[in-house]
Amino acid sequence: MPAKKNAKVPKGTRDFDPQEMAIRERAFSIVTSVFKRHGAVAIDTPVFELKDILVDQYGEDSKLIYDIADQGGEILSLRYDLTVPFARYLASHRITNMKRYHISRVYRRDQPSIERGRFREFYQCDLDIAGEYPSMVPDSEILKVLIELLQELSSVSEFHRRRLGNYVVKISNRKILDGVFKVCGVEEKDLRPISSSIDKLDKMAWEEVKKEMVDAKGLDEGVADAIGELVRKKGYPKELLAELKTNSKLVESCGTGFEEMERLFQYLESMNILER
Repeated sequence: MPAKKNAKVPKGTRDFDPQEMAIRERAFSIVTSVFKRHGAVAIDTPVFELKDILVDQYGEDSKLIYDIADQGGEILSLRYDLTVPFARYLASHRITNMKRYHISRVYRRDQPSIERGRFREFYQCDLDIAGEYPSMVPDSEILKVLIELLQELSSVSEFHRRRLGNYVVKISNRKILDGVFKVCGVEEKDLRPISSSIDKLDKMAWEEVKKEMVDAKGLDEGVADAIGELVRKKGYPKELLAELKTNSKLVESCGTGFEEMERLFQYLESMNILER
């Protein structure tokens, strides 16, 4: 008699029952309607790509890419996100300007944590604006779309209002972040690895992030502490920017980063979404 098989889903995945699917479909309908309202068009791409397309695109997170066993043909990997496939799509079809949205599954060979909502298979809802535009114009529209999405999703019911109605949108600027690292003493070769650690501040406590930078990545503890003093500052957009600009060394190190953020805040203020 054949052994009884264990009818369970693979680690890091889950089933969705009809009620959960109804909720997902409603949410996707709201998200799609907002994307279309802003002139975005939908595309789809294969769930797997040539491995050469994906490697070296995600820094240290490249180790989380799922490789597909070689079947005697092309070397393939499951997509890690929807952004790199979009870049490949633009290159394949020789498209220079496009505002597209894409809602689909992505895959990451990570250690799953169901309690923290971390899965190996999950959906991403992407909106990207490709092309040449005046500085910070696409950025401001993306934020406008995000605010509209949160407003519409929170208006579905009192439950959704309690869960989504009180939110804070966090904005970063790569030039300013790199400027912070350089002023604090991070070497050029370590900018991306340290940046990858700082990106985890939304999910990990500062002490955990600091430990990773110092113990795993060899950063001097004093440099880590200096970074912590700057990246953990909080405040209203214009006030925080003004505070950071009092540091002349930081202003010099950030290039045009502060100018870009000032321009972005002007656009957001004109849309009445800078401080809601």
